[in-house]
Amino acid sequence: MSAPVMRSAQVPAPKEPLKIVEQAIPKPPPEGLVIKTSFAGICHSDIHLWENKTELGDGKEMTFLSDPHNFVLGHEISGIVHSLGDKASADDPDIKVGDRVVIYSFIGCRKCDVCSGGSNQLCPDAIKGTLGAQQPGGYATYVSVPEKKFAVKVPESVGMDTAAIIACSGVTTYHGVSVVKPTLEELLKLRGKTKLLVIGAGGLGLWCVQIAKAILPPDVRVISADITTSKLEIAKAAGADDVILWDPAVDESTLVERTKEISGGGVDAVIDLVNNGITTSRALNCLNYGGILAIIGLFGGSINIQLPIFACKTHCLRGVYVASPQHLRELVKLVAEKQLKPPPMSYFSLDQANEALMMLRDGKINGRALLKMDD
Repeated sequence: MSAPVMRSAQVPAPKEPLKIVEQAIPKPPPEGLVIKTSFAGICHSDIHLWENKTELGDGKEMTFLSDPHNFVLGHEISGIVHSLGDKASADDPDIKVGDRVVIYSFIGCRKCDVCSGGSNQLCPDAIKGTLGAQQPGGYATYVSVPEKKFAVKVPESVGMDTAAIIACSGVTTYHGVSVVKPTLEELLKLRGKTKLLVIGAGGLGLWCVQIAKAILPPDVRVISADITTSKLEIAKAAGADDVILWDPAVDESTLVERTKEISGGGVDAVIDLVNNGITTSRALNCLNYGGILAIIGLFGGSINIQLPIFACKTHCLRGVYVASPQHLRELVKLVAEKQLKPPPMSYFSLDQANEALMMLRDGKINGRALLKMDD
């Protein structure tokens, strides 16, 4: 009798169509586990990895992988524990075979100080340990995870599709809101009310609005900005207090003035989920004294900052790259307790991975796209 096999959608080379490959189901690492994949989210970062580049602005590019051949995408992964390594089985029984889990994929080297301290996303070699980059990811029916601690149990009240997209789009925005929260709380004491501007009303934007309303003080007004009216309508339904259409046909100064008018003179914090240079510059022009700008999006570009004004307005600029394993544990609990709703989701089979990736690249996905594995 032949050994059971798994299927994966591999990238043969940059920009080439993914190919379905059959291989043996991996054995679990000594301290880790293997999961049978339930869902794998398709993220914009997957497009960058598939192309093996992203635009930095000023004609510059950044590559991700030193050998971008025959690798498996997918860092938003949920599934059922299939097997445990010998050392993992001997540990505490928090995770056992048959459990529903979501995987923290940004694993890093697991050796440096930041990895040892639980901030794996800060590892200088993060890409080397990331599932869906230099380690096989979730576009597969089974996934190997090097340590059990990177698996988080999913409560029964949370769908496995929702759990998958929590692992990147959800937890990244949770981290972003957590970054701006202290500034908003400090300014709230001074001003009596504060305002948060969320740039982008797609999948990340809808998570961001809900998370902001769930963990920020009630006197923080949440405003959503986007170039698409239909997305703003969904953001409003998700809990945004106000929305503003950033119509590309309108000149820059008018858009800044409209944003200040709707926000009542400017905003105290911005989470930029686009970050293409234009959005980041606009955000700074709308930011009040003492405000903070958290940039998350990876669309690329550059900005010119007038440094004396930046200093005199005591602005803070903070980059946010995914999150830590602890952030993921906190968010899974928050989603379960507050019953946060995922953005609209579109489902594809593993054999449709190419179609799904191209639809996302071409802007034809509303919300988030996921691969649903066969039972």
